[in-house]
Amino acid sequence: MILCALLIGKSKVYSQTSTSQGGDLTFTINEGASIVLHASTDHAAAYQWYRDGVKIPGAINKDYTAAAAGMYSVVAFNTQGCPSDISEPVKVVINQQTTPVTPADTVVDLAVTIASSNVHASPGDSFTYILTANNKSPITGTGVQVKYVLPDNLVYLPAPGDDAVKYDIATRTLIWSIGQITQNDPTKLVITVKVLTPGMVQSIVKIKGEQIDPVLANNVDQSVQQVYPLVITNVFTPNGDGVNDTFVIPGLETYSDTELTVINRWGNVVYQKTNYKNDWDGSGLVEGTYFYVLRAKNKAGVWDTYKGYLTLLRTRI
Repeated sequence: MILCALLIGKSKVYSQTSTSQGGDLTFTINEGASIVLHASTDHAAAYQWYRDGVKIPGAINKDYTAAAAGMYSVVAFNTQGCPSDISEPVKVVINQQTTPVTPADTVVDLAVTIASSNVHASPGDSFTYILTANNKSPITGTGVQVKYVLPDNLVYLPAPGDDAVKYDIATRTLIWSIGQITQNDPTKLVITVKVLTPGMVQSIVKIKGEQIDPVLANNVDQSVQQVYPLVITNVFTPNGDGVNDTFVIPGLETYSDTELTVINRWGNVVYQKTNYKNDWDGSGLVEGTYFYVLRAKNKAGVWDTYKGYLTLLRTRI
């Protein structure tokens, strides 16, 4: 044992990857991190690391990566297998990182939905959206607001005297200020809009309050519907009664250029008009079924083509 003591000195543990605390004996690391400990010993050929005085299996190299809290020490061996004295222990401390807990009385689960009253609306039609706000938590929500930005192909028709709704015409943004909302007490708002042009109408509403909302998925809802360019009637009755006396195509006025052609059963063109004004009354034609072709240039500069059959009736019922 005297020979061993002469051949190898006492080990010392240090680290270059972390700042020590408490006189070079304590190292603090964050939860989930690790630290590399080094053994400093003269004439060493092998090592054995210990944590809390217990041998660490397989920890036989000069360096040891520690990821657990504890007291670490090391014994070094020379080529003859002589051990050094066990090193002074160093302490590894784990800095526990905890997620702040939100008090239950500050969490409110708000939800919003939007529904269209007429999913088959055509250009020029007015219809309503029903906005529903709800609170799914036992805590009363405060400062609750619903936001709705109108699509470009809709116009908002405000209801007089509704102070809870503010509309910014410049940003096309509607703000519905609800204020307080209690648990499972749905609040509804009906707003009226008018379709300006055909195309897809995607209406999105969002809700928020002063409290933290644990479920964000139900803070947004949308209604998507397709406004078809033109709905063309298949019957008109030019009999002088003032009702349906001309071939009227609702929404045709939203197109800059149009061409209407009407053909009889023998393939002859019986009426043709550029920039049709909904004023054809079938003059000179007998009752019967005719074929029409309507071309209309949309706002994108593309010509839409509509084809179909049209029945002309003059008999009064």
